Amino acid sequence: MNSIKNLLKKHFTNFIYFYKYLKYRLFIVIGFGVLVGVLDAFGLTMFLPILELTSNNNEITGESLGGMSIVIDGLSAIGIQLNLIVAVSILFIFFIFKGVSVYFSEVYKVNVNQSFISKIRIRLISLLGLYPFKNFVSADVGHIQNTFTLEASRVSSAYQNYINGIQQLLMALVYIIFVFMIDWKFAILVCVGGLLTNLVFGAIYKKTKQESDDLSQKNSYYQNYIIQYINNYKYLKATGTINIYSEKLIHRVKSIESTNKIMGKLNAQLLGSREPLLILVVCSVILIQVNLFDGELATILISLILFYRALTQLFNFQTSYNTFLGNSGSLKNISSFEKELYDVAEKDGTIPFPRFRSDISLKSIHFSFGEKQVINNINLNIPKNKTIAFAGESGSGKTTIVNLICGLLDTNEGNILIDNNDITSLKRSDYQQRIGYIAQEPIIFNDTIFNNISFWADPTPENIIRFEKAVEQASIKNYIEELFEREQTVLGNNGVNLSGGQKQRISIARELYKDIDILILDEATSALDSETETEIQKNIDLLKGEYTIIIIAHRLSTIKNADKIYLMEKGEIAAEGSFSELIKSSKRFEKMVELQEI
Repeated sequence: MNSIKNLLKKHFTNFIYFYKYLKYRLFIVIGFGVLVGVLDAFGLTMFLPILELTSNNNEITGESLGGMSIVIDGLSAIGIQLNLIVAVSILFIFFIFKGVSVYFSEVYKVNVNQSFISKIRIRLISLLGLYPFKNFVSADVGHIQNTFTLEASRVSSAYQNYINGIQQLLMALVYIIFVFMIDWKFAILVCVGGLLTNLVFGAIYKKTKQESDDLSQKNSYYQNYIIQYINNYKYLKATGTINIYSEKLIHRVKSIESTNKIMGKLNAQLLGSREPLLILVVCSVILIQVNLFDGELATILISLILFYRALTQLFNFQTSYNTFLGNSGSLKNISSFEKELYDVAEKDGTIPFPRFRSDISLKSIHFSFGEKQVINNINLNIPKNKTIAFAGESGSGKTTIVNLICGLLDTNEGNILIDNNDITSLKRSDYQQRIGYIAQEPIIFNDTIFNNISFWADPTPENIIRFEKAVEQASIKNYIEELFEREQTVLGNNGVNLSGGQKQRISIARELYKDIDILILDEATSALDSETETEIQKNIDLLKGEYTIIIIAHRLSTIKNADKIYLMEKGEIAAEGSFSELIKSSKRFEKMVELQEI
């Protein structure tokens, strides 16, 4: 059994991958192709009795049909005497059925192909949602974007050419079987000719596969550079380094161009040599059949048509297979990326989390990135509706603690208890939906104000009331009412039309709209001017007591009203207490306050 599995894995990896998504529909698609080939071959075979009837005064012996004389025998068995009208009618019926089959085959292929690519994209989206944050921060974003966009489209092309290749190969086999039934000697010549031509293209297939793998890698690099180009555009423009970085992009573009040209040249070699080789084999077979085997003209003619169809399908298979190989790098890339996402997918808990009710407790928490210890033996408690702040230098562990509380990271040692339940036992999405998160750089989507705040909720009367309450709490209602399109105003890419304070208020309103229990402020006001920061801080202070607020701060003025402040140093809690208590108990905190002139 294992040997069979290994054999299938080695030689039918791509087929197994497609079958995983399409199941029985894959065989229906292939079956349609075989059906079309059979109907076409039967239709063409009917030319033999027609030729014999027209040359023998409407009499037929069936000798020219060879093994296909079973057609005449079958008609006689059901009481149908084969004459010219019957033969022509049967031929016409075969081709009518063939046309209908081609129609349904193509429609079904389109539906299956679209279903296949949709399933891949949906699976990748679902798996990415389970990708651990720890893995994501060190991942190649360009590779992820390239896999989701360009590679997914190329996999669709790979699938189409793979299926077309199987259909073409099976149709060639059908035609050859019919040729065998008519004249086995002619059929052997066909097979020999087909095998010889296939050997010619072996080197092209190998080279195309190598270039395809190379192209997938180059596309990932290019996507990564493009993302960085867009994200860092302001810096590149302001510092006059945009041309230097553009040269790197141009180099990648030219590298991709070069690889595509090589693949195009290989495909051109395949297409250019196909017909001359086809004609060479045809001429050789005719000469051998006539001069060595004294073949009859009618039999040779029909066999030649079937042979030509078979060889055409064989050459089409070679083209499809080469095109498939040209996209096989993308198939390999998506398959390995999908496996990577699946292997590291987060394991969810089973306990529902409708609301936050009592407290968050961190007990003997340790966390490290690789060998670097980031958090060391942290113990703390965050009661419901209290405001807790983390202060300290960059790299002291403030953000890491909050990431652990959010469930973005898992501890190496220790436990995080949410309402006395271990965080790993909770349904993670339930818990995280109770959290609001406002970062230093506000998250603004290129959409309307309403969609930004409601997160694309339907504008029902209930949701509109929630929206109005949220914008009022965030003190941005007056700004919205002054706009011509009010809440339907499109904010532009990353909120290009908004000031820093307006962006933060939009972010605050979004989190309040969600009906959250825990609000996290990750240096939310540090990028604002002092006046705007003070205004935003007043908005936040108004929320005190209504939500459990967790603040990460460099500016100590933003945490003066916190119920408790934890001063972090090298991954440990150096001191804790209220603002006034820390000034008295911690020399380090006192010095920080003096330096910031608070």
